[in-house]
Amino acid sequence: MLLRDLENLKLFSQLSLKQVEDRLLITADFPKDFLMENKMRDPFLYVILYTRGGERIKIIDEYSAKIYHPTKQEIDPETRKKIVLFARSQAKQFRELTKE
Repeated sequence: MLLRDLENLKLFSQLSLKQVEDRLLITADFPKDFLMENKMRDPFLYVILYTRGGERIKIIDEYSAKIYHPTKQEIDPETRKKIVLFARSQAKQFRELTKE
């Protein structure tokens, strides 16, 4: 199922490794059909932003400890862009870059 229509992105926690990467835990309101199909109850986004370019998005279900590694094709391009832009605006090493 294609992940789309995430709402209410909020920063939960972050870890910054200087000149390497930022790791962010982001809560969001996931669509109910996505939750039902993937059997998730309490998921959050785990986003890794690399300082040399690139990012990874994982979804972790806190209830079952299931880790979901969606491919780029499994996330709507606009939703992926929204997640990455939000993560960059919250990450210590990328905050200045997103203010332009």
